[in-house]
Parts: sequence; structure tokens; C-alpha cells
Amino acid sequence: MNEIERAFEQTAEILFGKKLGSMRAYEAWLERHVKGKIEGKKSKISANIVYVPSVDFYGQLGSNIVTLDESLKLGEKKLPEAALEKLTLATAGKALESIKTTTPEIIYSRNIGTTESSNYGPTQYCHKVRFTWFSKYIAHTFWARDSERLFGCANVAAGSNFCIKCYSSTKLSRCFEVNDSNNCADCYFCHNCEDLKDCMFCFNTKGRRYAIGNVEVGREAYMKIKKRVQEEIASELLRAKSFRHDIYSIGAK
Repeated sequence: MNEIERAFEQTAEILFGKKLGSMRAYEAWLERHVKGKIEGKKSKISANIVYVPSVDFYGQLGSNIVTLDESLKLGEKKLPEAALEKLTLATAGKALESIKTTTPEIIYSRNIGTTESSNYGPTQYCHKVRFTWFSKYIAHTFWARDSERLFGCANVAAGSNFCIKCYSSTKLSRCFEVNDSNNCADCYFCHNCEDLKDCMFCFNTKGRRYAIGNVEVGREAYMKIKKRVQEEIASELLRAKSFRHDIYSIGAK
């Protein structure tokens, strides 16, 4: 965990101007708004722990979970021919009890230091990720691809990096609480934006620099306000290990 902890510390310092300490203290906050939360369940046939994402299919399988290696062996089991003649939709659930197992351990290629995760690869030093591919230093995130240093994000891809709490976006760099956006850098609390650089609280706009509320205010004024916002975020996170505001609450209220 040392590598992922260092990556979180570096990312937080870039975004908020201060180190926040251990990522573990912020787990509940990082998981907020991120679907498919990881749960460790005991294998149906052994004492092994299987990490299961709470998405529709896997989340409803209950006790029918096994490890990847176990699933390969169980796949050789067959329903007796005599049972096939009596099989109906009404009786299928009970009749298939001996073979209806599956595994969420879809692990692709080489992975280094990835823990408590499901459906991933190739990865390096990821923690509690689900459906994460070709990425490194990712934690508490759902569906990341070709990215690094993402924390508490969902559906973020295509070379995104150094982001915390961003969603449904591509090509983000050093962003916090950015949603449904593309090709943005150094942005905070923005929604449905494209090609922004150093912007805050912008909605449905593109091609802006040093903008607040869709108004370009210039570098000097922007950096002054940015510092104040960073201090407020860091102060509350250090005190409460959470932050009350996010792009959803600001955008919806």
C-alpha cells in the first residue's frame, strides 16, 4: 500500500496545496458517488475471500461466488441427464444448485501490487478498483482506463491523471469534482465542459482560461480565489476526513 498511499498524498497536495495524510482515513468520502463498491465475500467452496463489485449481476449472486481458479474446476461439473428431462424455468434455480457458481475475478495480463479489486488488468498499485484497465495508482474507482493517479472517480479514461472525485470524463489532468467533461486541466467543480484550463464552477462551456462561473477573470484574480478555495477544501478534509460539497450538490441545488 505504500506506493498507492504516496500517489494519493502527491495528488492531494497538487490539488489542495496540502498533504492530507493516509488515504485510508478518507475511504468513505472517496467511495461516495462511486458505484460497484467492493465487498469481500467467502468463496462458496473454500475459506478464500473473493472481492465482489456490487453491480447488478455480481451483487445478486449471494453465496454462489468462487475464486477464478475454483471456477475453472467447477466448470467441469455437469447436470445429470436424468435431471435435464425434468428441468423447467420454475425448477431451474434449485436444479442448478451444484453448478451455478461464478467468479468476478476477471484479471487480465500482468498486475503488480493491486489489492482488493475485481475485473482489472494490466494494472500497477491499484486498490479497491473495479473494471479498471491499463492503469496505475488508482484507488476507490469504478471503470478507469489508460489513466493514472485517480482517486474516488468513476468512468474516467483516455489519459486522465492526478484527479480526485471526477466522473464520466476523458482527458482530465489535475481536476477535482469535474463531471461529463473532456480535455480539461486544473479545474474544480465543472460540468459538461471541454478544453478548459484553470477554471472553477463552469458549466456547459468550452475553450476558456482562468474562468470562474464561465467568466474569464484573468490569472491574478483567478489564482487568488483558487488559493482560498483550496484552503477551504483542505481544512475541511483534514478536520472531517470528508468534504460536504461536490459537483452534484453544487450543480443541483
